[in-house]
Amino acid sequence: MLRRGFKSQCERRSAELRRGLGLTPDSPLSAMDVARQLEVTVWDAADVDGLSEGDLRQLTGTDAESWSGLTLRIRDRHLVIFNPAQSRPRINSVLMHELSHIMLGHELASAGMTCDGHLIPSNYDQDQEDEADWLGGTLLLPRPALLAIRHAGLADDQARQEYQVSKEMLAWRLRMTGVDYQIAHARNKRARFA
Repeated sequence: MLRRGFKSQCERRSAELRRGLGLTPDSPLSAMDVARQLEVTVWDAADVDGLSEGDLRQLTGTDAESWSGLTLRIRDRHLVIFNPAQSRPRINSVLMHELSHIMLGHELASAGMTCDGHLIPSNYDQDQEDEADWLGGTLLLPRPALLAIRHAGLADDQARQEYQVSKEMLAWRLRMTGVDYQIAHARNKRARFA
């Protein structure tokens, strides 16, 4: 469960971030622009030095559905690595999720190294994952953007293309914010008094 006031805090953070990038509160937001603003380095898996062609094929072909992205902290810098085999909307969402962990100051729950020197991927605890999910979704589709999409009469396909989000992300944000219910309720109220 998200802490009290967290959802409102995410909406404010979304507006502040857009303002800092010279965007309106309902403008589409690219995770790559956010990464540049935060001075976070972003690589796709092919950018990893020393990764063999076989390993890259494994990560982006054979096991492409087993991972989406990860964040590493190297001294005082962050590096986000993403799976380039996924769709552009999925990559945008994954990057925004990872950047949300950084923005929220989350620390990894565990990390390790095998005896032969291989990194054991670590993770965040469930509360931190939930927070990053919410902030990432809010950054991609804040309430003003959802209202603008509906007021402009954009089809869901158009909205997904413009905001570079998946069908699932758009549906989740509309459901979780209650925007469709709010608009329908307002229309019904106006119709009763017309």
